[in-house]
Amino acid sequence: MKTSKLFIYSFLLSLCLVVSCEDTEETLKTNNDELLSFLGSTSYELSIPLEDASLVIPATVSTLSSQSRTYNVSVVSATDGSAGEYAIGSIVVPANEYQGELSVDFDFSEIGGEDGDIRELVLEIEAPAGAESYNDVVSISYFREIVCNDLELTIISDVWASETYFTLEQADGTSIVERFFPYSGNSTQPQTYTVSFNLVDGDYVYKMGDSYGDGMVGTGGGVTLTGSYALTCSIITHASGEGVFSPATPDPFTGAPNAIVEVTNFTVNP
Repeated sequence: MKTSKLFIYSFLLSLCLVVSCEDTEETLKTNNDELLSFLGSTSYELSIPLEDASLVIPATVSTLSSQSRTYNVSVVSATDGSAGEYAIGSIVVPANEYQGELSVDFDFSEIGGEDGDIRELVLEIEAPAGAESYNDVVSISYFREIVCNDLELTIISDVWASETYFTLEQADGTSIVERFFPYSGNSTQPQTYTVSFNLVDGDYVYKMGDSYGDGMVGTGGGVTLTGSYALTCSIITHASGEGVFSPATPDPFTGAPNAIVEVTNFTVNP
């Protein structure tokens, strides 16, 4: 019985030694006096609003100190020409604490590129002499929030263009554009109508209508045309569609009891 217990103890001790040898590099580094690391996520995605934004990244150090400590970070890589778009602080660990924070501030007005362009920034902890680091690189993808109040509506007709109409309303039903027919006549060639609107921030309803009841598709003069529409602002599409409305909502009015609409609710600068 004693022999069995001794064997089990020896086996467990050997197993512990094997696990220790195969432990991660991060764990082995705790033998150093000071070990630095970012905490949690090391990949961030930000939409930078008009009023700017700050990203706070948590970090940790393996030792305590009675004084506040500061650790530098460096830029590993960044989008060309983006140096003025952000300001990078240092990791600050308060006195008698293990955890600290790194702040990265973004300036909306300085962010270049086209609407929707994604900018990249990669940062790394600079471990001071006598210290080590792991999990020490963070990647930040950011882009300028699209602030757009100038909307453009484009409608391309089907054969029966004169049946096409639209309305634009506030969410509470207040009309911005009463039922409007952009085309005075029909044609076997597509007709294009374009108009712009400046809308204040808020919620709206766009209705694309057809007075006959078959949507934006029709055959006449031996030709079949499929119409379409798009209400856009910069790279944002607030409403769009083509052909048969889906779903089609009844919209009867005097003289056109079979009229239908395709309804889209949208928000300008949510």
